[in-house]
Amino acid sequence: MTTPAPGVARACRGWEAALVGSLLGLSALAWLLTGWLSMPDMRQGPLTGARSMTSMSSTGAATMPMVGLFLLTWVVMMVAMMFPAVSPVVVTFDRWVRRTRRSRGATVVFAAGYLLVWTVSGLVVYSALVYLGPLLPSGKSALRWGGGLLVLAGGYQLTPLKQMCLRHCRSPLAFVAQHAVQLRRGGLGAGRVGVVHGIYCLGCCWALMLILVLLGMMNLAWMAAVAAVIFVEKVLPRGPLVAKIVALLLIAVGVALLVSPLGVPQRA
Repeated sequence: MTTPAPGVARACRGWEAALVGSLLGLSALAWLLTGWLSMPDMRQGPLTGARSMTSMSSTGAATMPMVGLFLLTWVVMMVAMMFPAVSPVVVTFDRWVRRTRRSRGATVVFAAGYLLVWTVSGLVVYSALVYLGPLLPSGKSALRWGGGLLVLAGGYQLTPLKQMCLRHCRSPLAFVAQHAVQLRRGGLGAGRVGVVHGIYCLGCCWALMLILVLLGMMNLAWMAAVAAVIFVEKVLPRGPLVAKIVALLLIAVGVALLVSPLGVPQRA
């Protein structure tokens, strides 16, 4: 294996720094846009004193423009929260693109495939909030209902499926190597591999997203907290350990809500 010339190595490092900077810049812009696009009904959730989206379903506001606005906001949220954590995979994929002398557009297609998975998940979330919103209990019952979901989310964090998805997200080089045959087929291969990575990411993070919905999915403070957990889990050395600690905390809070919901203050 030949060592690249110093000039080539510097150019590669510069390109990768620019790529990471672009991803982080898009994430920062998405944070600003989320605050602008966010719907007031979605800044609180059942655990913070609101019944998210109930008013929309009861007034017949679940129209195509509303669906479009929700999906736009959801995708912008995913860019804000996920792009910092997914940047190692994107950089690794782009290295493969450069090494195999393929079009740089393949990296964009890969990212688009990744976002497609989160867009579809947004449709699921929207449908659940609109059509199940009126069925949500209120007061003490809402806290117990939320406590049960916290226990569910925490329990999932400890499952083999969560650990498998987390391993794939934490191993960019292994992931790209595993799908090299698919990538060499050209065409939309990069997009299909992006979808696969998006599915692993969804399998890794859906429980944390559930927590965000319970707390207020368009509340910037809760978004930042969940995004920080996702980043630590996927990127930092102690990520798997942090995932287990978060699981235990979720289970403990959930059990507390189930046992004594009135002991947790709610907003009016």
